[in-house]
Amino acid sequence: MNFIMNIPGLKGVIPTRFEDVGGVIRIYAEIERKVQRCPVCQNRTSSVHDYRIQKIHHLKWFERQTQIFYKRRRYACSCGKRFSEKNPIVQRYQRTSIEWNQAILIRAVKGKTFKETGENYGVSATTIVRRFDQLALSEIRPVEDLPSVIAIDEYKGDTREGKYQLIIADAVTRKPIDILPNRYKKTIKHYLQKHGSQVQMVVMDMSQSFKAAVQSALGRPVIIADRFHFCRYIH
Repeated sequence: MNFIMNIPGLKGVIPTRFEDVGGVIRIYAEIERKVQRCPVCQNRTSSVHDYRIQKIHHLKWFERQTQIFYKRRRYACSCGKRFSEKNPIVQRYQRTSIEWNQAILIRAVKGKTFKETGENYGVSATTIVRRFDQLALSEIRPVEDLPSVIAIDEYKGDTREGKYQLIIADAVTRKPIDILPNRYKKTIKHYLQKHGSQVQMVVMDMSQSFKAAVQSALGRPVIIADRFHFCRYIH
């Protein structure tokens, strides 16, 4: 059993039994009994109140779905508090392992599609979308002021706001800054009026709608036609 202990996500876990049920690997496991600290009064206790079996979705083993049936101890403190032991397998209120959650966050971004990622990890595409949205919210930084030189362009995203969205990037570093939900003139105008006080140059295609929105919001900044659209127009 020692080789199991070295698998990421199962360090410190004591497997007691294995089953293969309908192509799904079931691992029955527990962790070593230790003295715990009460989350209420901070006193230490080793008194076990009861056991609960918790079913946890884990990463695939040899291309098979894997489930951990964790025999979770609940301790009793002299103050009357009942609480679960600390463990390296699963976080509180979760039904998936810590390792599974870490892998999902990576694949939600790098996977080809949400549907394919969900099929590979045994969950629905909706679950993958929720994890992606959670990660996106933690990474998004609110925009205060745009840099002096920006680039704007439309792209097909097909969201509830419409088929096309607008991306705003730093034209010098080429790093994305923000994405607008649509490419409407009033949306662009309102956004630039709010965040574009320092903008002096705007790189964009030769859309008259974009030009009108930029000039209406910023006055008369230097407008530069990007090379791709300019060359395509010429040819």
